[in-house]
This record gives sequence, structure tokens and C-alpha cells, in this order.
Amino acid sequence: MSSRINMPKLGMTMTEGTIDEWYKSVGDEVKKGEAVCMIASEKLTLDVEAPEDGILTEITVEAGGRAKVGEQMGLVGDSLEDNQSPERSNQSTDDEAISESGEETNERAAIKDAAEKSPSFNRSHEDELNKKARDEDTPTSQSNSESNRIFITPLARRIAESNDISIEEVTGTGGNGRITKRDIEKAIDHVKVSSTTESTEATQVTAEGKPLSNMRRAIADNMMHSLQSTAQLTLHQKVEADALLKFNKKLKKEVSNNELDIKVTVTALITKAVALVLKDDARMNATYSDEKLYHHKDVNIGIATSLEDGLMVPVIHNAESKSIGEISSAIETLSAAARNGELSQGAMKDGTFTITNIGAGGIEYFTPVLNAPEVGILGVGSLQSEVALKDGKPYEKKMLPLSLTIDHQVIDGADGAEFLSRIKTFIEHPYLLIL
Repeated sequence: MSSRINMPKLGMTMTEGTIDEWYKSVGDEVKKGEAVCMIASEKLTLDVEAPEDGILTEITVEAGGRAKVGEQMGLVGDSLEDNQSPERSNQSTDDEAISESGEETNERAAIKDAAEKSPSFNRSHEDELNKKARDEDTPTSQSNSESNRIFITPLARRIAESNDISIEEVTGTGGNGRITKRDIEKAIDHVKVSSTTESTEATQVTAEGKPLSNMRRAIADNMMHSLQSTAQLTLHQKVEADALLKFNKKLKKEVSNNELDIKVTVTALITKAVALVLKDDARMNATYSDEKLYHHKDVNIGIATSLEDGLMVPVIHNAESKSIGEISSAIETLSAAARNGELSQGAMKDGTFTITNIGAGGIEYFTPVLNAPEVGILGVGSLQSEVALKDGKPYEKKMLPLSLTIDHQVIDGADGAEFLSRIKTFIEHPYLLIL
């Protein structure tokens, strides 16, 4: 009996994913929970784990290919002969087997034909390369001598060939010394290519196009889908933040005096304020898809986290019931996991609202793009110093710029303005956060 390795659903908007790389080859032993392949979708790449102990008996979708959510990517069984999917276990073995002459049976051929006509069969590289990768199998050999054998995944080989990288000079970091996509990308980074065209008039340097990474391509697709499927309106407002900063400073002192392992930040306080407002405002704690508006009871706030090569949005689930300390710890833990590539699948799911803070870059106002199908996202800018008058005397105050983007299809501008006003109340009177 075999267990399927299916394409997981990582977010509310995910419909399909790309198999970035297989860590295991057909015939390799696997342990339950062991990473067998890497997928890329929307705003992340993620390792997919083996469902049980056994042998990888089949790779249904090769590296570089795409699969719909829930679609089979591979099979794990007790032996190579055990390559039967759970859904097909009651069928005749004659229908599933390859004939002794090597030809596919009618049932097998029909399944293959249906798969090839499916939109999910679309691949990012030519069928000929896919066939070559299957024929060579993974890992592949560069020499007839077993001692000189070089193990490399098909995707890594394709990238190496397209970038003129000699795999004999690359050290593999995968299982059994297998060369992976990461190893080839590191080799590319270290190759210095210079091209100088001598001319009596000028020296011209031309730029060569480079395809997007799977993560960046997924982000591009998601952002374009968001802008094309929603009517986005952004509202801006400055909020006086002196009271919030003093409150944050006092909380830090109390944490230190009591030797608590909590790192209280302004972002955590703003997240708490947003959670409290969303708890009482069903209009903003909602998602809109398939022309239906869904109001959510749980407040699940995504915290946009910038990475070196992309963006992730880990989710703080049930934020409305968490204390400031719990939210602070959740933000710190999730952000670290995102940057270290250790986020679990559940940490990316079921967001109902998103907060993005780019104030560290000195940005005051901006227009956040909705994380569809969510109907709202709050952007937080950098603190600004302003001079004001009190009793005829000038004084300095800190102002916090906020940018709220809403889906104007289902949220009116007045509703967005009221939402911002309620957040403003919590920021200017932060002790309300603990009442």
C-alpha cells in the first residue's frame, strides 16, 4: 500500500505550486517527517515531508513542474513494486501495471493522457528535458566508473547547463553528496564573468535577462492577481505616538525588573490595537472571493516579513485573545522562523488581515498591496518629529504615519476612515490595550 505525497495548501489564495527540487530519488528510503522535496508558491518556499516510513516509489511531478493543491507529486510505499495510490488500491493490478513488453496498459495510458491535457501539467521547462531527467534518473552519473559518480538533481543539472557551470567543480551538500539547486546557485554567484568589447569609439556592456526565482515569480503572480481582482483604495493618517512610546518604555522596564523573557516592541502594541479593533469590526476582519464576502470570528493577523530574496507573511492566529506579551513573543518567533526558512505550513494559513511595517527604511507613507482575498492591510511608516504649540510654547512630538489599503468593492472609504480612527484612539491612549 502506498501513501501519496500531495501538493499542500499553504494559504487561502494558493491554487497550485511548483516543485522546486526533489531531495530524494525513486528507490531512496525515507522516514516519516523527513523532507523529500521543496515546493514554491505565493510568498514562500517550503519543504514537504514524507507521510510515512518507506521507499520513494514514484515521482509523479518532476522538479520544475507544477501541481494543483491536493494533486499527487509522488508516492511512498514498502517497495518499488508497491506504487499503488490509495485511491486506486481496489483496482486490478493489470490496469496499473506496465506490460512485460514495456508498453503501458490502457488504464495507465488513459491516466497519462488525461494528465497531459490537464492545465496542471504545465511545466516550466521543455518536455524533452523532463524526459531526459527521467531517463537519467536522480541522482545522475557523469562517469561509468562508480568511484567517479556525480550525484545531481535534474533541476540543478538544467540550471548548471544553462549557466555553463562545470558540475565537476561543485561540491554537493545534499544527501550522499548530491548537488542541489542551492549548490549550483552558489557556484553561479562565485563565477565572475567579464566581457569587454574593444572598440575605437566606445565599450558597450549589454545586460543578459535572468529568469525570476520561484519565490519571486510567485510574489509577482500574487501581487498582479491582487491588483487585478480588487479595487484598492489607500487612506493615510498621522497619529501622535508620544504616549505609545512612553507606554512601551514603561513595559520594557517592567519586563526587565521582573526578568521576563519578552521583547515588547511598538509593532506588537500596534498589532494588539489592530486585533482589538478587528474583534469588534466584522467589516474589516473579512475576506472576499468568488463574489462572496466572508466575515471571520477569529482574528488572524499576518505580519509581513521581508527576506533577502522575497517576502513571507506568517500569521498570528487568534490575536484577539492574546496578551501584549504573547503577541510580542509570537512576532519574534515567527519572524525568526521565516528568515531561517523554518516556518511550518500552519503558520502561513488562514490570515484575515495583514500588517506591514517598513518604517525602518525611513518611509513615511506608502500604498500597501492587499494580501487577497483579505479586504484590508495596514502599513506602518517611520516615526516623524514635528513641532507643535502648547500654551503658546513650541514642543516636539512624534507622529506615526499609517496607511490603510481596503478593497473598495466591499469596504467603503468611510468605513476605512472609522477603522483608522479607532486604531488612533488605542495608540494615543495605550493603557486601553490592557483594560
